[in-house]
Amino acid sequence: MSDDEDTEPALTPDAAERRVDRGMAMAARMDLDGALADFAAIDAALRFSKDPVARVQWARALNGLGYVDLMDAKEARAAVSEPDEETEDAVRWGLKQALARFEQALAVQTHARFRAAVTGNRAYALVLLGRTNDAREAFRRLFADGGREAYEGQVRDMERRPVPEDRAVRRMLDEIWEEMKP
Repeated sequence: MSDDEDTEPALTPDAAERRVDRGMAMAARMDLDGALADFAAIDAALRFSKDPVARVQWARALNGLGYVDLMDAKEARAAVSEPDEETEDAVRWGLKQALARFEQALAVQTHARFRAAVTGNRAYALVLLGRTNDAREAFRRLFADGGREAYEGQVRDMERRPVPEDRAVRRMLDEIWEEMKP
């Protein structure tokens, strides 16, 4: 057997779904290292899959990787009361990395429910990057499609690893929800 042969069994879409679900559960508990391991494994295993069912799980893993990047950026920001230029650069880089993963996930994801989760994460990253007009539009679409559940999910996610900028994000979420609610 040569070193070039793949000795690992292929990851089935069902196994990938279970692993992504486990990663999402860890991310919800803020076990980001554990979540990262699962999401990275799915990314590596399914990145080039042509199977549409497997690509749904790959896109979910990309969203998870972006979420880990987003939380890491928030953690870097929360670690200091007055960020210096180096901290601001690190936070901005982390947010841009998260945004890139969210954009990639949206390009691949075909399942509406999973697209909504990515859309919310992307909108949150946009607002933290100062792209408030883009964020407002994304939140409006998200709330139009997902209603109160989408709004409450955004509020819940925003409250993880709070940073001072989250006060403005919460105001934005509340304003948009007030504009849109029936």
